[in-house]
Amino acid sequence: MDYWQAKEYIESIPTTAKIRPGLDTTKRLLELLGDPQEKLQFIHIAGTNGKGSTASFISTALAYAGYKVGRYVSPAVFEEREKIRWMQGEKIVYISEEEFADIISKVQAAIHIMQEAREILPTEFEIETAASFLAFAAWDCDVVVLETGMGGRLDSTNVVRNVVCSVITPVAMDHMKFLGDTLEKIAMEKAGIIKEKVPVVVYQTEQVVKECLQRTCIQRNAAMTEVRQEQIHVRETDSEGSLFDYAPWQGMRIALAGTFQVENACLALECIGQLKGRYDISPQQLRQGFEHTLWQGRFEKISCDPVVVADGAHNPAAMYSFRESVLSYYKKNKKIGIMGVFADKDYEKMAELAEGIFEKIYTITPPSRRGLSAEILADALERRGVETEPCGSMKEALGRALEGGEKENTRESESARAVFIFGSLSILKEAYQLLY
Repeated sequence: MDYWQAKEYIESIPTTAKIRPGLDTTKRLLELLGDPQEKLQFIHIAGTNGKGSTASFISTALAYAGYKVGRYVSPAVFEEREKIRWMQGEKIVYISEEEFADIISKVQAAIHIMQEAREILPTEFEIETAASFLAFAAWDCDVVVLETGMGGRLDSTNVVRNVVCSVITPVAMDHMKFLGDTLEKIAMEKAGIIKEKVPVVVYQTEQVVKECLQRTCIQRNAAMTEVRQEQIHVRETDSEGSLFDYAPWQGMRIALAGTFQVENACLALECIGQLKGRYDISPQQLRQGFEHTLWQGRFEKISCDPVVVADGAHNPAAMYSFRESVLSYYKKNKKIGIMGVFADKDYEKMAELAEGIFEKIYTITPPSRRGLSAEILADALERRGVETEPCGSMKEALGRALEGGEKENTRESESARAVFIFGSLSILKEAYQLLY
């Protein structure tokens, strides 16, 4: 089996649903694979927004301290192999095609046993989760920073037991079909990753979410540490990153842009604080790790001339943070948007948050069965008074968004054009390819 045959095999498995919350199938598959997750230590992260950035800060700091850090990322933005990776120092290594094919051959043998026994077969996410554990065990990772795919309690990643810290990023309304239609119900699902006597760090702005997490921590004898908003002092922030204090950490610099990234960094600091005695990170290694943390597609400037910024603002909460960053960093620019979202997101609320920012937004349909048509999104934006034009592709939208910008930007005008590509992460890959 080669890499492409492995991918085809995963897609060919007749599962009962593309998304199926629950742990039993993953547990059974891992049992047949020898339970590789039992050989590993995990930092487990759940939440609605900020999981990837927070995980990146934690992973990079640990890597700069010399640890071999496994990382499971979902969804992939640029290529499938980026989902399963390890890092140490400045080195970041994606699973190779040969490694992936070898692992999926082992998974195929386990699934064959399940088929023979007429058991429920795993989904693609369940297979990739199991494959990641096999890879991390083979690489002999010192620790794995593991993000949930959706929710927490019934997410496939929640089969892990050797957790050294649970991290819960801000919780907001998303995936209501699976997680519930209130913040409290969604918070309960996220709280499902909290383990008996394992420290928990959280950053939450909603009181109902805090109370839910506190109750769960009390029930499981888990000490909960909150990011203290009043102790965050931002000294400088612009489109190149931020310099901030968060007692006792003074003068912390991050290269990730976006007003929300300081909070994610503080959450990572609290997590690292809980790892003392288990993973030793010097102040210098911590600072180096934070300064070198990168996370593609999160308010990332992917072109300077012309200015083009890409952000995976895929739901209303992320859209709100995106809006704040645009208004903070690009006050004087003429702003043009390219937007594409999934149909199962609250795109009406997202359209409302786009109001009053952009001179014009070009809409596209994301390359997915879940993609909302460019025309429907354009209609939602136009009802909010946003000038909009649906496009047939990212290439068309980017061409129109950049049209005439060169002349504007050579006038040394304070209103030079800036283009913002935002919405589903799935629309970003083509933009990067076209610009690079």
